[in-house]
This record gives sequence, structure tokens and C-alpha cells, in this order.
Amino acid sequence: MDNQFMLNSVGIGGAIFVGLVIFWFVFVYLKRRMTSDTSRQGITAAAQVAYAEKRRHPRIEINWPAAIMGLKHPTAVQLKDISLGGAFVVCRELPDLQNQFKISIQLPELGAVVLNATLVWSNFNMPSEKVVNRGMGIKFVNNDAQERRRLQDALAAAFDKMDDCQNR
Repeated sequence: MDNQFMLNSVGIGGAIFVGLVIFWFVFVYLKRRMTSDTSRQGITAAAQVAYAEKRRHPRIEINWPAAIMGLKHPTAVQLKDISLGGAFVVCRELPDLQNQFKISIQLPELGAVVLNATLVWSNFNMPSEKVVNRGMGIKFVNNDAQERRRLQDALAAAFDKMDDCQNR
């Protein structure tokens, strides 16, 4: 009788233990899955709002060639998006830049415009699997009215061309 009682007690205790372990695994799995989805969505939405609020000028996606001046040799780069306030510059490696540098942008149908700029950020310290385009964000600073006007005209033409493509 004692052996039977002992076997029943061990069996019931083991079943309860296994049930608790399974419950714990399911609980932890569901909790991680729900919080990661929620937090990812919350961060993305918050980041988009914060990101959009910091911009004073509308950005437009482009693919314009440019060159960073003021180095030993001009460094050829590509612009992926641009506004009156700055641009995203795609480059293979981060150039050795001073506080302020010049960038020559090849504007479609308007020729080159040379603007003063500063480096704002770069993604060169991020892992390559998290980066679509290696590059840096620049801000246009201390430019004369004529050069800003040429950039503004090029942006207006690019916006018009984009609207024409969307309306077709």
C-alpha cells in the first residue's frame, strides 16, 4: 500500500511539475511575442512622428551625382534624397571631413551647384545587415541666395516631375 501511495504521489507531483514547466514556457513565449510586436510598432510610429517633426523642408527621393570638395581629391558620391535643408549622401566610406565642407551637386538640366555643408550623422558604425545604403546625412549651411535659389528650382522641377509620374 505504501509503494502504491508513493508511486501515485510521485506520478502526480511529476505531472504537476511538467504542467507548470509547459505553462511557464507558453507564458514566456506569448509574453515575448506580444511585447516585441507592440514595442516594435510603438517605436516605429513614435520614431516616424519624431523624425517627420524635425524636418523643416520636404524631402524628395532622387538619384543625383555629386562630389565632396575640399579633400585632396574630390570624392564622387550619390545623393538619394534631398531638401533645401540637407541631403542623404551615399558613399562607400566616410570621408575625412572638416567641420564644414563643400559639395558639388549635379542638378538635372541646371548644371552643378556648389553648396557649403556639415556632417550631421552617418551610419558607418552600424552593422551592415541593418543598413540599406551606407552614407551620411548632411546639412546645407551658410550658402548664398543664388545657390539656394538654383537648388530650390531643381527641387521644384523634381517635385513637378514626380507629380506628373503619379498622375499618369
